[in-house]
Amino acid sequence: MRKLMKIVAALLIVLILIAGGVGGYLWYDTKQRVDQFVAMAKPFAEISYGGIEVSPAGSLGVTRLRIVPNMVNDVITIGAMRMHAPNILALLKTRWRLSQGELPNALSLSVREFELPLHGGILGAAAPSSRRSGPLEDLDALGCGQVAHLGGTEWQEMGYEHFIGNVEIGYHLDATHNVLAVRVDSNTRDWATLNMDIGFATPGAVRSIAELAAQTKPKLASLDITIQDDGFNQRRNNYCAAKAGKTIDDYLANHVRLLVERLDANGIKLGPGLVAAYRKFLADGGRITLTATPPAPIDPSELQHYTAEDAIKLLGLKMQVNGEPVTDLSASWDSAKVVHALGAEPEPEPSLEEAAPTPSEQVVMIQKSYHPTPVGELDRHVGKIAKLKTATGATFRGQLEVVAKGMVKIKIRKSGGSVTLSLRTNEIDSAQVLY
Repeated sequence: MRKLMKIVAALLIVLILIAGGVGGYLWYDTKQRVDQFVAMAKPFAEISYGGIEVSPAGSLGVTRLRIVPNMVNDVITIGAMRMHAPNILALLKTRWRLSQGELPNALSLSVREFELPLHGGILGAAAPSSRRSGPLEDLDALGCGQVAHLGGTEWQEMGYEHFIGNVEIGYHLDATHNVLAVRVDSNTRDWATLNMDIGFATPGAVRSIAELAAQTKPKLASLDITIQDDGFNQRRNNYCAAKAGKTIDDYLANHVRLLVERLDANGIKLGPGLVAAYRKFLADGGRITLTATPPAPIDPSELQHYTAEDAIKLLGLKMQVNGEPVTDLSASWDSAKVVHALGAEPEPEPSLEEAAPTPSEQVVMIQKSYHPTPVGELDRHVGKIAKLKTATGATFRGQLEVVAKGMVKIKIRKSGGSVTLSLRTNEIDSAQVLY
């Protein structure tokens, strides 16, 4: 027995020495990387930190961060920013795999005690005088008297001084079922808490970051979202009721009415069950839970091409407010109106004058024009510009990317970049291709 105890003690000492060596390496390597990042960021911000911490439980990070952006009158402080793995050896392996471009099986990043003042330049205490919001923006300010936007100034008037929060984002790869599980936990002090679990089905095993980036759009396999009110609802209700000169009940009734009217005018009609659930959450606080368990994984971008009723069925959607199920999830939408309200319409085609070359640019060119093309023959024109008209009356102009399995993917260029839409071939009324 004594000999066995000596062997166990020796093994423990060896493990402690290994862990200490790994910890020392991780500490030194992390400090070097952080110092390099601080130096690189100098043209944009002054960054300082208190220290580097490595835990045998499997985390490493930076503590007491202070960030002062050069172009904004503000100071951001972070209590700690850490990367987490199951244990210290797994953490070492994770660092090595990331350096090789490989994707670890599990990883998470946490930011603790993130603090940002509401009177600084980032959140902006001053009202955005030149700001022009879209019809589906600033819905939370409807019915709030003369207040059209809730921002830094309004939050301060509600009693907030700082935006203080924590967030942790992590993922886990389930290679057996080809599922990427993502979890987000976030809370803002005296405001709200968000817990979100999303399961994405991948076409196959994902071993590297490059493979993940090259995958086609992952399909939604599961969704679980919980929003917990931690005091914001009551503060906003009191604030907006006072601004509107109404009782809280009258303010809520007016706010909900204006919201329903605004959504309806822009192509979104909510049924009585969803409207009642929203008002209950505003009035009572508590939590609202949304879950989706699709019978088969589905690409979320395809949902816009279904009716709301069919989309709810395809998602297997369920909702609860303070533990009580919302039995009526009826809703409808007008895709063309929603696209217009979101500003996602395709850009207008350039006029002939804009497209005409200057005298110095006169060259022999083959003039292209749009040709009506059967939808079933679009696969012959991948890479070309096309105009597609859907059954809803919406017209999309862009580059054909993929045409296969009853779907057409078209890339639409906008001022802020580009977006790829997936359209079902049976919902395309007509097509024209530029050649």
